[in-house]
Amino acid sequence: MRRTFVLLVLALSSLSLAQQRVTIDFWHSMGGVLGEATEALVKDFNAAQNRITVRSQFVGSYDDGLNKLRAALQAGGQGRPHVIQVYDIGARFMADSGAVLPLEDLARANNFDLSQFVPQPRNYYTVDGKLYGLAFNSSNPILYFNAQALEQAGIPYRNTWSLADLEEAARKLTIKDASGRTTRFGLTIPIDSWFVEQFSYNSGQFFCNNENGRKARATEVTFNNPAAVAFVDTWARLVREGVAANTGRNWADSQSLFAQGNAAIAIYSTASLTGVLRQIGGRFPLRTAFYPYLNERNGTAIGGAAVYLLRGFSEAETQAAWEFIRYLLRPETQAKWIIGTGYFPVVKGVVELPSVRQAYVRQPNYTTALRQLETSKVNTASAGCLMGGFTEIRQIVQSAIEEAIRGKPAKQALDEAKQRADQVLARYNASVRQ
Repeated sequence: MRRTFVLLVLALSSLSLAQQRVTIDFWHSMGGVLGEATEALVKDFNAAQNRITVRSQFVGSYDDGLNKLRAALQAGGQGRPHVIQVYDIGARFMADSGAVLPLEDLARANNFDLSQFVPQPRNYYTVDGKLYGLAFNSSNPILYFNAQALEQAGIPYRNTWSLADLEEAARKLTIKDASGRTTRFGLTIPIDSWFVEQFSYNSGQFFCNNENGRKARATEVTFNNPAAVAFVDTWARLVREGVAANTGRNWADSQSLFAQGNAAIAIYSTASLTGVLRQIGGRFPLRTAFYPYLNERNGTAIGGAAVYLLRGFSEAETQAAWEFIRYLLRPETQAKWIIGTGYFPVVKGVVELPSVRQAYVRQPNYTTALRQLETSKVNTASAGCLMGGFTEIRQIVQSAIEEAIRGKPAKQALDEAKQRADQVLARYNASVRQ
């Protein structure tokens, strides 16, 4: 009888705990190496306590995730997650959507000190004076070098490179056979608008008006600025001359080319670093450097993504989601994240942790993006463009790059792209105008 009573008490206790446990959904867009690191953090969080269960779901690319969220919101919010990772250019949409609970409000309500965050990531996700998302995986673009190829060509390594410096090095590093066919490209860049955006910022130029949409809502694009034109023109010329590879929009194809030693210089995100190192293996030593600029280095903007907390859930679920977000941003969690990926920390004090110091000593290339961030000027150019319709506008820019590679003058390609992009932006602004 006593044994039956004990079993009953245990069963009721287990039922009570199960009823108290809160389950929340987390959508993310991290695949491959980055997905492994993301799922490890979720697993650790679930194992560290018994009150909250996070169900993580990979929802495809950043674009796929944002489109899935839009569909859920259009359906009245049915099936939306509690927490979602949205890339940098989705910041304007997330603020305008009305579906987001500003994390600045939650932070203040929970006496959470926002000053512990690195200023640039925090500033990027501040819209109309309020912080909506908290940067999670922050990145910037960097140069990747085959150090062995540099040495053999007699090209000295340095941290900073102008566009002219980069072109000169790429030409020296290009190898062609007797028939003129390129056997090793000097440079490889995936066709992505992000690199044009970042070259604009790093050269002190804006990608959209009203100082990158930071002084007032952006109403037109300015990606036909002199820096962007120079970058696209140089890139396209080098491709046509067989100095730069054209691997299309697929980053994986470009990374494979570089890792196999068939391109000597590459441009990727710092988030690609762990994956690229794995692909290279012991084939050649890798060196990384700051992103190039036109005449004078200004500073790159934050790339990557932030986590957002959606409205409309119970108090218990909202608090559980907030606790999960806080866990992702703890220095110890960030340490594990940056060591496993190549992203840089978004909270202060992480680089002083012993595990991070040791990792940086073992692989100094992990410090490049962090030093680039620390030495960037903090202004509205390096803050990055804040505008709606950015996903569609990026596609327009990428088409313009492809047109330039096929022979259209870069200025003409970007001028024509601007006309189409301005129409996209006007439609977006009209859709959210009160």
